Amino acid sequence: MVEPSKKCKGSSSRSQRHSEAQETQIPSSISSSSMFSSEEQRIWYTNIFTSRFIIDPKFTDMDFFSNENFECIQAFQNSNLIPFISLKLPVYSELVKAFYSNLEIQEGTLISEVYGIKMVIDQSLFYDLTQLSSEGVPFEGALNDDWKFDFCA
Repeated sequence: MVEPSKKCKGSSSRSQRHSEAQETQIPSSISSSSMFSSEEQRIWYTNIFTSRFIIDPKFTDMDFFSNENFECIQAFQNSNLIPFISLKLPVYSELVKAFYSNLEIQEGTLISEVYGIKMVIDQSLFYDLTQLSSEGVPFEGALNDDWKFDFCA
């Protein structure tokens, strides 16, 4: 059972994360209408995407996880996930919305365009950008009997 002091510690960590991951605004000198190559794209964006809310980015506070002795830290390290799950970069919500408003998926490849720049993100580029492996990591540890499910019961 989690003690109240641990809950508070986790809560303050979340508040800290929120303040660290501030949304970054696009410079006012850059026109939002120039994000689109066509009037159709701009209208689609205006009608569907401008009112959408982009949630705050999520990342793992590795100090909190280490201090609280979570067992998953070793699994994160073994799978090389720590750089990815603790990544803290600025978020440009208007650019994110423009990217998604123009997004097409063709044969598993993401294709979008913002400010006249065509972006093609295939599986290989995704793995390069995220520094994640495209192969799984062998399971290390033991299964606990509590994890087994009896589907016949």
